[in-house]
Amino acid sequence: MSIVLLEHPRPRSPERYESVVNTPLSACLMTGYIASTLMSRHHDVTVVDANLYEWSFDKTVQEFEKKSFKLLGVHLVYLWEYSSDILEALSCIKKSNPDIHINLYGHFPTFAFKDLLTEYPFIGSITIGEPEETFLELADAVINNSANSDLSTIDGLAFNGSDCKTDNIVRNRPRTPSTTLDTLPSPYRNDYELKKKKGISTYILASRGCYGKCTFCYLDNFYGDESQWRGRSPENIFKEISDIYDKHGERYFYFADANFFGPGRKGKERARELAKLLIDNGINIKFGIECRVNDVEGSTIDALVNAGLTDVFLGVESGSQRSLTKFRKFTTVEENRSAIYTLRKYGIEPNYGFIMFEPDSSLADVRANFEFLKEMKMLNIPSITAHLLHHKQTIFQGTFDYKIKSNGSRTDSEIMYECDYEFKEKSVEDLSEDINTFCLQSLKEIFDNRDQKNMEVDSCTYDENDLFSREMNEKLIEYFEDSLSAFENSEEKALTTDLHG
Repeated sequence: MSIVLLEHPRPRSPERYESVVNTPLSACLMTGYIASTLMSRHHDVTVVDANLYEWSFDKTVQEFEKKSFKLLGVHLVYLWEYSSDILEALSCIKKSNPDIHINLYGHFPTFAFKDLLTEYPFIGSITIGEPEETFLELADAVINNSANSDLSTIDGLAFNGSDCKTDNIVRNRPRTPSTTLDTLPSPYRNDYELKKKKGISTYILASRGCYGKCTFCYLDNFYGDESQWRGRSPENIFKEISDIYDKHGERYFYFADANFFGPGRKGKERARELAKLLIDNGINIKFGIECRVNDVEGSTIDALVNAGLTDVFLGVESGSQRSLTKFRKFTTVEENRSAIYTLRKYGIEPNYGFIMFEPDSSLADVRANFEFLKEMKMLNIPSITAHLLHHKQTIFQGTFDYKIKSNGSRTDSEIMYECDYEFKEKSVEDLSEDINTFCLQSLKEIFDNRDQKNMEVDSCTYDENDLFSREMNEKLIEYFEDSLSAFENSEEKALTTDLHG
């Protein structure tokens, strides 16, 4: 074997009860697309999904000690406190295979490349942005001429120069993202039966990029400064789905697109064309999508539901108009309501992107968020309720908010990519910490209960007869109300004292 592509282990954070930042973006078929591109050019490629195999970091190192190869590509995913463990495992693999070239690709290394190359000099290179063509050129250089590989000619690549100082890191010119996604080979999919046995969704990537400019999102910058939403044709998407449908009998797909709909009228027309192809050809499937609230429109949702749409992840983000404006969502609270009502009209209870606490939040913003969640009946399932109520904005490299808030600081010297920040108002910071502690304790109880009863805690079905779930949900809502009211009353009392001496 010449090339190995690794999906590393992704353990769930014991502190956050989350495994991966921005799923399914973190599972959006980068490795599969790199593999199929390499195979189309006759490279010898092996894909190792250590996460799927449930390997530990130690097990991963042990398995790689048995392998002989020249190039290791790693889809590096940010895993909170486990990020340094991943890199330590890669260091061990390098020690046992000193001649290999290690390349990192993905969202995390794209933005943290300077820190990664500085702190971990065993890394041979990092792919910046869209990976297929960059990695292909790297493979040609390493495999065919490893002794004299000239990395400086490869667009979209970063690497160390003669030493490992930050100012000696070389970043080649950016690679222009592909505008013809239909020409890409379908992503390589291995271990299909194992994934199916474990109930892992079959992901489809029907578009790349986004037309939005949200301050908390790095997606646009991942593809370049002038990134735009790019979609595959309905015919091309349909062919990939029908091939999998015919070959494997797959009946459920999830579109990992950050924004399933393209911009404006043409975006909705494209979605309806895909729905028509699925219906006219008798492809009986179910599928999920992710989208913005302003793209939810009745006739389009109706067409998609008839074609099999069952799940929607909706980027609501806030019930406070001030926060939506700050995020540059260019949406309104009323549009949030309308999108939810429309989806429910067609039988879909969406999952939500929602930020309860952001750096500039006031208690009034938090109250607006809480009342919106209650009004829209989004607080029904205890695991979801806990996440919605305590969710604090995380600020990552590559985002507009990072430029404003980071000031060169990090939450941890060993964990790059995420910056710490202080809340504008002390009362909001204290409330956030209080709610976070309670919700994480509650999540532990929920997960323990799930393990005991073999329950699916993330199910969107709320069993009113389940006493534990009902009581836990009520407890979470009551605690949030009591805590928020206490801070509001304290603030009001302080204001009254200031006004009247």
